[in-house]
Amino acid sequence: MKKLLILLVPCLVFVAAVLWWKRDDAGMPSDARRPQAEVPDASSSALSSLQATPEAQEHLERQRFEADAKDFFARSASLRAVERSERADALTRQIDKYEAAGGLSAGEAVLLRTALIKATVDDPARQAEEVAAIADRYRAHADQRMAAFAAQQRNDPRFQSYKAREAQVVAEVAAMSTIPAGLTRDQYLRQRLQEERERAYAP
Repeated sequence: MKKLLILLVPCLVFVAAVLWWKRDDAGMPSDARRPQAEVPDASSSALSSLQATPEAQEHLERQRFEADAKDFFARSASLRAVERSERADALTRQIDKYEAAGGLSAGEAVLLRTALIKATVDDPARQAEEVAAIADRYRAHADQRMAAFAAQQRNDPRFQSYKAREAQVVAEVAAMSTIPAGLTRDQYLRQRLQEERERAYAP
């Protein structure tokens, strides 16, 4: 009898454990027993939406352009002539695009275009000629912009009003024997002229 109990006890323990597990599972809500579906991460969704915006796409495109330019200038000497020319042409189109959109200043564009010439033109004399042509072209554009700006200013009554007051303020400050607020004459003059500019261009 004692041997029989020894054999039965492990079996009874096993059966009790199975019944307990079944009872615990049955008492749980059905959705709790099922594996939980993964809940989308809100931060990942927001990041994906942000990356899809036009601004983000433009930023990524600009990063690719800068990476392509850096890679080209680092490896141009080892590239075959055809590949070097094709990549230089592609970069030139990108420079044109960003400069027209205001994404590159004239100075940045000149540096990039000059670097492209040096990377693609082997003859030093021809290099010098093409770099000089770029410099002349940008100088002419700068002169045109300055002339257009001067013409605009001449036709702007606010600018004319400021220029008239500017001459008066300079004369007033030059005639002062003491300068207020412990400022130097130049500091006080700059302050007065800034006030006149703000007054002239106030909405």
